[in-house]
Amino acid sequence: MTRVFTRMTKRRALAMTVDTAIILASYYLMLTFRFAGEIPERIDYNARDFLTFALLALVVHLVANVLRAAYTIVNRYVGLSQAMRLAQAGLGATAILLIAVVVWPTEGHLIPRSVVLVGGLAATVGMIGVRFYARVFYERSLSNVGTSGRRVLLVGAGQAADTLLREAARNPALRITFVGLVDDDLRLRHMRLNNMPVLGTIDEVAQVAQDAEAEEILIAIPSAAPEELARILRLCRVTDLPIRTLPSLSQLIDGRVSLADARALDIQDLLGRPKIETDLGAIGQYLRGKRVLVTGAGGSIGSELARQVAAFSPAELFLLDRDESALYHLHEDLRVRGRHPYEVLPICMLQENKIEELFAEVRPHVVFHAAAYKHVPLMELHPDEAVINNVGGTRVIAEAAGRHGVERFVNISTDKAVDPVNVMGATKRVNEYLIRVLSRRYPGTRYCSVRFGNVLGSRGSVIPIFRNQIAAGGPVTVTHPDMTRYFMMIEEAVQLVLQAAALLDEVPAEDDAAGDGDRAAGGTYGAFVLEMGAPVRVVDLAHRMIELLTPGTGTPMVVEFTGLRPGEKLTETLVGHGEVEMPTRHPMIRLAQTNPVQRVPSALPAGFEQSLARLLALAREHGEPDQIIIALQACV
Repeated sequence: MTRVFTRMTKRRALAMTVDTAIILASYYLMLTFRFAGEIPERIDYNARDFLTFALLALVVHLVANVLRAAYTIVNRYVGLSQAMRLAQAGLGATAILLIAVVVWPTEGHLIPRSVVLVGGLAATVGMIGVRFYARVFYERSLSNVGTSGRRVLLVGAGQAADTLLREAARNPALRITFVGLVDDDLRLRHMRLNNMPVLGTIDEVAQVAQDAEAEEILIAIPSAAPEELARILRLCRVTDLPIRTLPSLSQLIDGRVSLADARALDIQDLLGRPKIETDLGAIGQYLRGKRVLVTGAGGSIGSELARQVAAFSPAELFLLDRDESALYHLHEDLRVRGRHPYEVLPICMLQENKIEELFAEVRPHVVFHAAAYKHVPLMELHPDEAVINNVGGTRVIAEAAGRHGVERFVNISTDKAVDPVNVMGATKRVNEYLIRVLSRRYPGTRYCSVRFGNVLGSRGSVIPIFRNQIAAGGPVTVTHPDMTRYFMMIEEAVQLVLQAAALLDEVPAEDDAAGDGDRAAGGTYGAFVLEMGAPVRVVDLAHRMIELLTPGTGTPMVVEFTGLRPGEKLTETLVGHGEVEMPTRHPMIRLAQTNPVQRVPSALPAGFEQSLARLLALAREHGEPDQIIIALQACV
């Protein structure tokens, strides 16, 4: 410790010595220039007066530098903010010296005021310059020693590219050699960014890459829209070079780019999605300092819910799932991210006695229920298991939430619950209606369902399936050429789920006759529906992925149509027959409520609970699939 302190003291003493020389030389040279090299022998400009001023200037400048922490700057990393601190110190010292010269109690002035002004500016520039020289010398010495790395052509000559160029210059260990830039701004042609030339437009990227002998292309436009990225990809693919990109600004932490953020272009980059904006204050208000339970926490939606909820500083976060491997990976992820406190609950099925014990022990304020079977073809084969897990499990969790006074219960639903034609969708539709039943039974708990479509990259979704088929050389299988689906990224879906739960404090219940949102009698809300954008043809998605993942092969990959599977729709919808859409405060969240014309006074058929009990009994007895499906239809 003593040795480190001594080294720091010597470094600061050296910096002050250099500044002393710069200050004295600046004022003396400016005084000499003022009188064309011959300082007149006048009483008001004699050597004693200059020495007095020089001593005063030294004290004022050095004290100003100390106050602005100039001697804590590491010169090899000096930048604009450090230069601004030095400039403030120098200009402040110059202003003080001007005042001192004017009011000095002697006949005349110590030295001419012009010398004070110009000398102060020169001293400031000198002190900044000597520090930047140290940085330049350091970076030049590293670049001379470092080995040349892969040759990269940057697409985009904006702020992101400037940051990447600076980072590569500071860190030769990255082994990246940028060979130039291309940008559509014609004013930048033949200009230089950080001494790197702009070699042409993006339309000329193939020729520029060839001329510059580039080995890789990096798209440095984090603000680019998906359509623009798709155009850039088409132009860059001609080169047969590896293509990387930066995440969008919304995905970058604090909006700062780094070479570490560069990644391979993904299909998510090419699908147009509206920008998500959430009211963080409203979400934090119901999560911060609360005990939160996430079921199905090991799944795609559940794990992302856990990550995002953890960022809002809940008092405790409880994670429940039957998949031990998934829970372990989530546990490690949260631990690495430093998200505390959270707790992995015992691995368990959604059984009533076990869930009752858990709720009594953890006493959650907020529950996100994401546990469910989701694969349509498998649920068609095993309707009993679909009903036991999706319907029976939801009933156990949701009823326990009401009995134990949970403040909010959020049920994750799906667009397949709208006018369902398959077992999985029907179980989700029953869940939505069950949530409405319990909302009236337990008015102290705010229940809601949130309905959305496919999420990109989730386990078992079409994206990883297509990726594996393309990696195997094809063919890529699509069920029908006209099939369309809604797609959204997992992060976006979860953001809107959290936002929808916050809206429970604002939207009126569908059976609130007074229209004032009073929940005293236990109103029901229908289902929140997330804005999914325009539906995408699945075959178009397949072609985009083939184009993205097979650059330069020259061999077209076959797309085969296999026909619709049992229980599969050609198109999905987000609002069903007998429902009307109601706007909410958030432009990307709507409320699907029962049509008032079709709504019965209680908003709930009297026989629903009897039908539900029969359905669950058949499923637990593992009855005939046809009987279970008939009972399921009766509930729907």
